[in-house]
Amino acid sequence: MFVVRRLAAAVPALLVVSVLVFWFVDMIPGDPAVILAGPTATDQEIAAIRDFLGLNEPLGTRYILFLRGLFEPELATSFRTGRPVALEIAERLPTTLAIAVGGLLVGLVVGALSGVACALRQGTLTDTAITVLTLAGISMPIYWLGLLCIWLFAVNLGWLPAAGASTPAHFVLPILVVATRPAATFSRLVTANLLEVMGKDYLDTARSKGVSELRVILVHALRNSLIAAVSVAGVQFGAMLGGSVITETVFGVPGLGRLLVQAVGSSDYPIIQYCILMFAVFFIVINLATDLLTQWLDPRTRQPATR
Repeated sequence: MFVVRRLAAAVPALLVVSVLVFWFVDMIPGDPAVILAGPTATDQEIAAIRDFLGLNEPLGTRYILFLRGLFEPELATSFRTGRPVALEIAERLPTTLAIAVGGLLVGLVVGALSGVACALRQGTLTDTAITVLTLAGISMPIYWLGLLCIWLFAVNLGWLPAAGASTPAHFVLPILVVATRPAATFSRLVTANLLEVMGKDYLDTARSKGVSELRVILVHALRNSLIAAVSVAGVQFGAMLGGSVITETVFGVPGLGRLLVQAVGSSDYPIIQYCILMFAVFFIVINLATDLLTQWLDPRTRQPATR
């Protein structure tokens, strides 16, 4: 029932998002017909293109066609290429998801390990070094870090390719760059939560039963400490999808972010509208998955069964 209620609540939210997306994109300066026609086109040619694209239709009619395009993909075509928007997105989506999911997993693993190290080595050089690195990771702009990694690992050392997505090696730098911020955030969260639960009675009970300290930390304490990290993971993943515009532009990755940049430059309204709406759907699904995972990790958050 919880999932059904959340999905039902998402419908009006998505409807509002669709209205705002359609309205604001329609207000973008520039005429798609003029851009497509080129600088030498006549007024008659521009008018013919506007009529062909349906830009002369009333705003309400175009919005209804926009909604119909969600269920009839052949109606939603790119102004620039004439191909269905669903096909354009389907070709780019796996690349963007590979970077976002890879960055989140790397960030979660590195953040959890460094958080445990900080909690166990409070006041030591290890704690100080990890704290400095996490603060740098949170503060550093993604585009600057990306350019720095290209300069070091691609240009100077020649270990990894600087741009593209044709081989697995092309994904290493983008994944490491986008993993920096979630790793730093998870590290601070895990450290703070571990320090809070280290003296709890249930951990002392586990120790009194002869359980090793490492098992007490990894099995009992870390599970509770990961609850806050999982809650933030959904927000971080959504931010990665939204930040794909910067990441993919810096590394020349042909993903959704780069597609969106090209669409804005050419006033390709359908690509912009459906991409942003898809990001909104991802946000809702990710937040729902995060809530379900949090309930599994922490039974106290589950609603009591109705009689």
